[in-house]
Order: sequence, then structure tokens, then C-alpha cells
Amino acid sequence: MHFLDYKKSLGIGIDDKKKIEFFFTKMFNVLNILVKTSSGFVITHQEYFEFCNTAGIAIRSNSLNYDLYDDVLDVLHSHTDSLKDFLPYYMTFVNCLVNVDYREWDRQFFVNLICKLLHESQIPFEIKEDEDGYFIFPHGAKELDDALVSQNLEWLKGYPKSRTAFIKALKDYADQSEQNASDIADKFRKALESFFQEFFDSEKSLENYKSEYGAYLKQRGVPTEISNNFESILQAYTNYINNYAKHQDKTSLNVLEYIMYQTGNIIRLLITLKKG
Repeated sequence: MHFLDYKKSLGIGIDDKKKIEFFFTKMFNVLNILVKTSSGFVITHQEYFEFCNTAGIAIRSNSLNYDLYDDVLDVLHSHTDSLKDFLPYYMTFVNCLVNVDYREWDRQFFVNLICKLLHESQIPFEIKEDEDGYFIFPHGAKELDDALVSQNLEWLKGYPKSRTAFIKALKDYADQSEQNASDIADKFRKALESFFQEFFDSEKSLENYKSEYGAYLKQRGVPTEISNNFESILQAYTNYINNYAKHQDKTSLNVLEYIMYQTGNIIRLLITLKKG
């Protein structure tokens, strides 16, 4: 049983702020101890340059490779006001690492580390990988994430244009705010539109696929009562995006999770019907 689960079993609750403090303490316990081992943690000048250049940080050291890791730690320490502040820098560090034989701790070690510590701290985030490396986004209900995000990403390998668009939307979803909510919602619309274009092999806009969508559902044996309902859901989805995201900046944060899952739900429905 994890420590927080044990506290919960004793009736000792812990709020989100304490969970984040718990996470940072455990994370830097591990990151700091790597410096103190016999071999230390060594990064190359090229990895250090990539980290600084990607994150927009001035290079602060021209010393031994061993000391470069200290500089990275200083950067990570300076971005612990929140997880939203810390995670982009940590994932940038991870993605700049190259697996080399002489190093005991490789890129996968640091990926596994943050997965383990987020889980132990009961903080819901999920890590995925694409051609640009690893990225992280907020976790919702496990059953929904597994079915409508993780599994869809695997299935969308057959639809590369929409998979790329879906991943872009997920990456921005990880950095959501009131200022970019409409842009994120429109990126999910773009992902669904791209999927329809690849699935139905045409180049129409999303709102013009209602008839093909309904006809395909009926063709695959979905009862009229249900297929009509799905058509209405698609219509409501496109109406919302057009009125609150695509043409006007009025999307609120509290609907983004629904838009993400509804995008995945429609994609999953069509792919599972096609698979039979």
C-alpha cells in the first residue's frame, strides 16, 4: 500500500496542495541522490545545449559534464511553484537525453520515475510518446482515458493526419487556461475533422459529414433510434465548436474534458464499427 493510501485508510485525508508537495519532495530526493552516487549522473554538452535551447534558458556552465546536471537541477528547482510550471521543463530534460551505454540512468529511467511518483502522489497525469518524444497531459477517469485516448492513439496509426492533430490537441490540453481554451477546443475539432476526411476519403468540413456519418451507422446495423441520436450528438458538437471556439473565443475550461472525450468517442465508434 502506498503511503497516501495508508494515510487515507487511517482517515487522514490529504489535499491537492499536500499531494504536490509530497511529489516534489520525492522527486528531488531521487534527482539529488543521483549526484551523490559513486559515478554521478553525467549529461553531455550536446544534451545540455538541447535542454537549454529548447526551454529558452541561457547556458550557464562550460565546465565538466558532471556539473551540467547541477545546472539542470537548478532550473528544475526554480520551477516548482506548480506542476504546470515544473512538468514542461522536466519533460524537455527527458526528451533531450540520448541513451548511451556508459550511463546507468537513461531516458526511460526518468520517464518511469515521474510515472511512478505521480501515481504514488495520487496526481492524475498520463505520459504518451510520439515522434517528437514524450509528452504529458492531465488524466481523467481511467476507464475513459484508456478507451477514448490511449486506445484511440493506437488505432489512429492507420489515420496519420488525424493522429497528429489529436496529439497536438492533447499536448495543448496539458497547458489549458481560460486564455487558450477556445484554441484547444478547435484543435480537437480539427482532429475529428481530419479523421472524417481520412475515414470517408473526402475533404469536406466537419459539419458537412452528418449525412455520411448517419448513413454509415445505418449501413453497419446501428438501429435508427440510436443512429439518429449519434447524428444529433455530432451536430451539437459542431454547433458548439463553431459558436464557442472556431468563430468566437467563448469556450470555458469546464467543457474541455467533455470535448476531448466526445472527440475520442466519435472516433472510437467509427473505428470499432469498421473493425466489425
